[in-house]
Amino acid sequence: MMENPVLSVNSITKIIKQKEIIKGISFSIYAGEIFGFLGPNGAGKSTTLRMIVGLSKATSGTISICGHSIRNDFVKAMENVGCIIESPDLYGYISGYDNLEMLCSMSKNITRSNILETVELVGLENRIYDKVHTYSMGMKQRLGLAQALVHQPKLLILDEPMNGLDPQGIFTFREIIKKLAKEKKTSVLLSSHLISEIQLMCSKVAIINNGIIIKSEDVDSLLQSFKVIWTINDLQNAKKFLKTNFNIDAVIINHQLQATIDMTQLEKINTTFIEMGFKLKYVLPKNITLEDLFLNLTENQKIT
Repeated sequence: MMENPVLSVNSITKIIKQKEIIKGISFSIYAGEIFGFLGPNGAGKSTTLRMIVGLSKATSGTISICGHSIRNDFVKAMENVGCIIESPDLYGYISGYDNLEMLCSMSKNITRSNILETVELVGLENRIYDKVHTYSMGMKQRLGLAQALVHQPKLLILDEPMNGLDPQGIFTFREIIKKLAKEKKTSVLLSSHLISEIQLMCSKVAIINNGIIIKSEDVDSLLQSFKVIWTINDLQNAKKFLKTNFNIDAVIINHQLQATIDMTQLEKINTTFIEMGFKLKYVLPKNITLEDLFLNLTENQKIT
């Protein structure tokens, strides 16, 4: 029997001022998965996250969390969600503990023991009774994460959670998230600028561009591809040749042809180039990173 997804997004669209911003995207996240969400400026990442947590309403399509529709059973759906969208909402003039206690007073069945367990999980036990205005950026991010986790959600949604963190803070944050997924089977939807961190943390990734998910796959599978650089004559026709004969989208950079391919194709491509009369001077295959793939798929647009 197939496991039910913790988060299911089905064919959602968003139209703002008669412009379709999100164009029928779908994806699912299962228990214990860390799912990375990448896209360039204006791709639709934040709009999608806001629809998932109910800050914005989808024009069409469905979103369900632990089997509960956010449209028809919003309260039940949100009981399973913890999130940091934009920056954590913190009161600087009171302690970290008081911030958590105030939040928990609005929820059912959260005890002091639950609060202290969460504080220890995020590594704030030595400073939790200090006033928040004395906290560093990294400590505030940890407190924000504690706010999102204190009710033990099944789905954690994080929008750019590592903004402003130093390398040690990023490492610590990464280890906390991986521990949550592994030990508590928490599902995580993570949007981040830091592609290297997505690669280190996530089991799956979706790349969104112009409101469409253009790639969604296990990270390990994505990284089995290689980037190949050809020094070849007649670049424009060689580019068309790859598209027509191998359905490969290549780009011309610095007077060279570049594409991401499955390495099992390379020998046949090179042989066919020569047979068709192209002058092939140089071929360089190299392991692809998630950043290489991202930039190739989004045509070198900047990341939000």
